[in-house]
Amino acid sequence: MRWDFAILKKLAACLFLSSGLLGCHGDTAPSETTAYYEFFVEDDTLEMKDGVHLAVTYYRPVAKQPGETFPVIMEKVPYRKDDFFTLGDYEYGAYFAKRGYVVARVDVRGTGGSGGGIPVSEYSEAEISDAEELVAQLSRKNWSNGNVGMYGISWSAFNSLMTAHRKPPALKAIIAAHGSTDLFYNDVHYIDGALHIDVYAHQIDTDNSMPQSPGYRIDEEYFRNRFDREPWIFTWLRQQQDGDFWRKESLKFKTPLEVPVYLIGGLLDGYRDFVTEVSETAKAPVIAEIGPWNHAWPEYGVPGPNYEWRAKALRWWDHWLKGIDNGILDEPGRMAFMRTGHAPATDLATLPGYWRCDGQWPVDGSSTRRLYPQTKRQLGDAPSAQGGVDRLRYRAGAGMAAGGWWGEQTGDMAADDAHSLVYDSAPLAEALEIMGTPQVRLRVAADAPFYQWTVRLEDVAPDGQVSLISGAAINPSQRFSRLEPEALIPGEPTTLSTPIHFTTWRFNPGHRIRLAVSNAQFPMIWPSPTPGSTALFPGADTWLDLPVVPTENETSPSCVLPAPEPSDRAPFGKELKNNGPVFQSIRNERTGDSTFTTASDIAWTLRGDTYRSAERYQWDVNDDAPANARFQGERRNVFTISGNEIDLSTLARIESDATYFHITFTKTLRQNGGLVREKTWADHIPRRYQ
Repeated sequence: MRWDFAILKKLAACLFLSSGLLGCHGDTAPSETTAYYEFFVEDDTLEMKDGVHLAVTYYRPVAKQPGETFPVIMEKVPYRKDDFFTLGDYEYGAYFAKRGYVVARVDVRGTGGSGGGIPVSEYSEAEISDAEELVAQLSRKNWSNGNVGMYGISWSAFNSLMTAHRKPPALKAIIAAHGSTDLFYNDVHYIDGALHIDVYAHQIDTDNSMPQSPGYRIDEEYFRNRFDREPWIFTWLRQQQDGDFWRKESLKFKTPLEVPVYLIGGLLDGYRDFVTEVSETAKAPVIAEIGPWNHAWPEYGVPGPNYEWRAKALRWWDHWLKGIDNGILDEPGRMAFMRTGHAPATDLATLPGYWRCDGQWPVDGSSTRRLYPQTKRQLGDAPSAQGGVDRLRYRAGAGMAAGGWWGEQTGDMAADDAHSLVYDSAPLAEALEIMGTPQVRLRVAADAPFYQWTVRLEDVAPDGQVSLISGAAINPSQRFSRLEPEALIPGEPTTLSTPIHFTTWRFNPGHRIRLAVSNAQFPMIWPSPTPGSTALFPGADTWLDLPVVPTENETSPSCVLPAPEPSDRAPFGKELKNNGPVFQSIRNERTGDSTFTTASDIAWTLRGDTYRSAERYQWDVNDDAPANARFQGERRNVFTISGNEIDLSTLARIESDATYFHITFTKTLRQNGGLVREKTWADHIPRRYQ
């Protein structure tokens, strides 16, 4: 979620009415040729076929002439539009409403202000079927012109893609930022097929258990539909292998998309591969953009440079929802930010580089350069002439320098590389730029039936500093089939292959290309259970392929992007504090103990009510006892509404041994200081190749 409002501007001339409608004028001056619409904000519900009412907030333009109708842009997520996301939602609703679009923000059934029970999991049949029904109903509103778009970041990118695959007639186009086509391999539960315990799992299970807004009633219906529902984290841990559960709504295993789609990704986001996957297979027009930032929209994502994506989004919607021939499909449809190399850092506001606006991917003149790990830890253009073997002791707590997933800014990778096999090229005589998905093949063996491998592509500067470019994990049990995993045969060599996540980078003259190979990526990947060692065999079956592209003149970029525009600020609330997330990693090389923590604390007000949310998460493992890894999460939401304090806290613990995951999850609800209900779920779930 996003709570940074530094770039927002204050709204002028807004009047909050007792009817619950908000009439507003933005204070951003219109251009000479554009007169913005006044708009109002209205809360309502839409009834689904089974009688469940879904809560919707409309940002609706005021018609300038009798009978004027507008297209509808829908976003549907469980992230509680009436409290957690109210302030953030406003800036996007206001932007498009002022420009002649109705924005419909809907809470998923069983969450936020919507009725019904919490679904069985994310992207359930009920959720996607509801989306189809919502598209149809919105197209029939008397203020609608009959054309509907869907859009969103993360969850709402996922369900926009899934709904588009079903092709509801009124859905004309979508915009998806940071989505996925493969829910097992490219989501936050099993990164690259390996178990990942993300803070999101605890956050969503906590927030889904909050009472229904705006009344926040605590009654038997609330307990039945929300508080007493088993947390989703149990469901996800019971689905440790790929199969029907994950593939039902995954676009990777469906026919190509036939609804026009504008795709946005980030080089520091864990979901970035979906941009190329959809753009390569879609049967409808596609715009695809990948910038330098993290899990965020392009106008504020960190690091920059940023641009105003909403200006292009408006032209996209104008073309598909208003029928305006504005030439957007005649422009280059592929854009990526070429990072031109930088020292490791965790706090860069802007990265060095330039935008490449190409008509296609791969770009003209692309080639593949194959490099081979060689003896003496070198990376060369030919395989070693002599056989050999490089052995690696498994240290379960290694990997914290890479962070919590394949994203975010990272510091020097030397600490991780100290517990990895590293292979370096000779210093480059001239610059080398890559853009795409590197490929890796490893010939390996292990002394136990299950380990995990990770590969990292890195840049080694002349002064020895190591920058992470991209990486990937490998679950070897899936080497022959994701659907039918097989254990390793101890001592028997096998071949592992994987793509490294999409990236761009310039290796500058004098720098070295590094391939780092490890058996641990803690806490990103849950540690495998057996201490021991693995072997890598340099030779013809072990290599790295780099997607090389011609270097462009960055002083004369192929495209110039508009600067971010100020956004309208909600006049009925404000952020009070935003601390975090703060990350900390501690590794004791003497004892082999590793601990990774993250914590945050936020607060805000809405219409005189106050809201606070705080959380802390910790992962622990010891190199000598990797089976006994641990996770603990704590989250507390305190909402004070009209003097009524609702206090929900949750505690989750996951501990593993060689054969089981032991998980407990406790919800505790207090009202005005008194205990209302406490409930604990517990299970022992067998480990299955994780």
